[in-house]
Amino acid sequence: MQKFIDRRGRVWIVDIDNTTLRRVKALTDVRLLDAIDGDLVTRLSSDPLLLGDVLFAICKPQADQQDVDDEAFAEGLAGDSIDEACKALVDALVAYFPESRRRLLRKAADKQKMIETRGLEAIEKRLDDPNLVDRIVEDLERKLAVQTSSDSSSDSPASSESTPDH
Repeated sequence: MQKFIDRRGRVWIVDIDNTTLRRVKALTDVRLLDAIDGDLVTRLSSDPLLLGDVLFAICKPQADQQDVDDEAFAEGLAGDSIDEACKALVDALVAYFPESRRRLLRKAADKQKMIETRGLEAIEKRLDDPNLVDRIVEDLERKLAVQTSSDSSSDSPASSESTPDH
């Protein structure tokens, strides 16, 4: 069983079994078994709202015991707790499957994490580029210059040949 602590300090156990799979499908229309051969892990890690809905469905029996509704549960998911909750969910999914599939899902989850990490590093490197702002402003100025020159030709007064005499 996996767990995470939300930003309100509440501990949530993330355990997946067949009953949990049915409950998640019924409440969210998400089929957790799609994690093995689909893009569900990517969707969950990139969409905190979807992640929150799925986690609430997984943790609903605990939430009911604590009188925590879906809104109060969602309020606990922010900042680092999102990463912790996503990791707990992925680890619980991996643990659900038999060994043959568990290895594949673990590899897929590890690759997804690697892609995210490298992608964030690439974005950070780009944001650290001291010439980034200058290039963006130059590009914007070029686009504005193109629009201005094409706009001015359409705003010119009609020729005297097309203007009727009064």
